[in-house]
Amino acid sequence: MAPLPKPFLTLLCYDAAIWAALLTVIGITVGGDPAWLAAIGIGGVGLTSAAAWFVTRPHDTPLSAPSDGQASSAEPAPSQAPAGLTEAEPEQHADSYEALEAVPLAILVVDRRRDIRWANDRTRQLLGEAVAGRSLMGVLRHPPLIDALDQVLGSHSQDPAAVESVETPIGRDRLLIADLKRLDADRVLIALKDASAEHRLERLRSDFIANVSHELKTPLATLTGFIETLRGPAKGDLDAHERFLGIMHEQAGRMSRLVADLLSLSRIELNEHARPSGGVELSDVIGRVANALSLRAAERNMKIELPGGSMGRAIGDAEELTQVFQNLIDNAIKYGRPGTAVTVSATRIGDPVEIKAHLPGLRRAKAMIAVAVADRGEGIAREHIPRLTERFYRIDAARSRDLGGTGLGLAIVKHVVNRHRGSLEIESVPGEGSTFTVYLPAEEASSLRAAD
Repeated sequence: MAPLPKPFLTLLCYDAAIWAALLTVIGITVGGDPAWLAAIGIGGVGLTSAAAWFVTRPHDTPLSAPSDGQASSAEPAPSQAPAGLTEAEPEQHADSYEALEAVPLAILVVDRRRDIRWANDRTRQLLGEAVAGRSLMGVLRHPPLIDALDQVLGSHSQDPAAVESVETPIGRDRLLIADLKRLDADRVLIALKDASAEHRLERLRSDFIANVSHELKTPLATLTGFIETLRGPAKGDLDAHERFLGIMHEQAGRMSRLVADLLSLSRIELNEHARPSGGVELSDVIGRVANALSLRAAERNMKIELPGGSMGRAIGDAEELTQVFQNLIDNAIKYGRPGTAVTVSATRIGDPVEIKAHLPGLRRAKAMIAVAVADRGEGIAREHIPRLTERFYRIDAARSRDLGGTGLGLAIVKHVVNRHRGSLEIESVPGEGSTFTVYLPAEEASSLRAAD
């Protein structure tokens, strides 16, 4: 049984005193049996006290006490703090923190000791589950962010109450933008925006512009120099005209190939999200490429070896796949040893594990075709292989330019293969040669019967 409240006990004492005084006066003046007077007094005290308690009690207080094991309906259920709230954080902040869960940013609340008092779900996904309770310096070890926090927590009137756009790198490829806002004298809210993708695109754009400028600078300077020479000292020299015009034609062709590859790459990237749906006979595509490059191979006393019979049908765009195998076979001719062969082979693969490994972008692929282009050249060192598909990346820049390369061929191959939801694998042994294997989803038998 719960103890009686103190206000009620006080009321009971006053009530008993009043009844005792009243009955004493009655007994002295009128007379009567003291036992009956005492009974009347006790009953009166009880009735008047009960009536007073009933009238003055709160309207939502139950008339009967709750039974054992049953909680009172008037007693509020204890509220649970959000998942990111530390035990040291006062409960009155819980409701405002719950509202911050809806904000589409990573949110931290940090105290004057630089400890993280609260973190929302996005922060835990970004920085790890065990964020709340740790020191900010242990989670985001970046001096400009710590300096900005100290500024916002400063007690002087001239100290800023907010600091915006503090770049906070995480590792090599992640960049967070932090905005800080003072909540009170002891707490600061930090909002983190993941700007890694924008930062990566900006870096790629800067590198791309720098590379294009560099690639065009040399042929333009060459053309400008020869034009000035032909208009000046060699104005009447026919032999110099013939020689210089040949070099100018070569440099103009180099710029033309570069612009064509840039336009091609831009077009492929524009449509990279849309997977081709048509079927392609790979034997026809690679056969046309081999015929077109046979004269170039003959100039180096090389030959292109193709497998006999059909290579199979793949899901893809014939024009783009022609570009893929033209770049791969052309590179094999350029970098293979004179007098050797460029070998093209194709294999149909139905193993689900291997398909999943090479075609991760497709969930229901039942078969794939692996087309390998192998040369017998000098090979490629292991450290260069991961970067071969980068734009303008060359192992030997001078040799590549001499051979007419633009540095974009393998980048085009990579983007075309990505659009086809396939993959490119490069294997090389220095001194023996290199093999470039393209994995493409095979056209299913049901589609072949429908086409027939």
